[in-house]
Amino acid sequence: MILKNELQPIRDWAKEKGIFDKGDSKTQYLKLQEESGELAKAILTNDEPEIIDALGDCTVVLVNLAKLCGYNLEDCINSAYDVISKRTGKMENGTFVKNQKPVVKLEKHRNGYFNFPCKFTEIIKYMDKNDVLIDGKKYSSLDNLHNKAKPSRNGGVAYVYLNNL
Repeated sequence: MILKNELQPIRDWAKEKGIFDKGDSKTQYLKLQEESGELAKAILTNDEPEIIDALGDCTVVLVNLAKLCGYNLEDCINSAYDVISKRTGKMENGTFVKNQKPVVKLEKHRNGYFNFPCKFTEIIKYMDKNDVLIDGKKYSSLDNLHNKAKPSRNGGVAYVYLNNL
């Protein structure tokens, strides 16, 4: 799924109304919370016309908020979809609960290198399948940790130098 400029008419409307010139992300966020509250009320009262209206209002505000933050909502949706489309999990009590990746604590070996519990040729796959804990900070594949890795090996043991953490 790739969205491009499906929401451009909303941005055009917001620009015409001065939202991008005079608005700011904090007020748009507050507006989103207001619209979200209206959506909650509509859902709780099963008011279908209000549900539709509130969903639309939330979307308009999200388009504006994304633009004020320097983003295009379609790009944000595409990025999120790229992540969630690969998730596995199950439904529990009406909610999708994603499978959690194991968190593996890595200890510094020497000179900034970390010893990985896998074969040298499997480091990138390992980093994509596991979250890693380094100096108390959790990194996931979403952090593009493998882009910061410089693999090395010493006697068949996998080591990785992680820069710019």
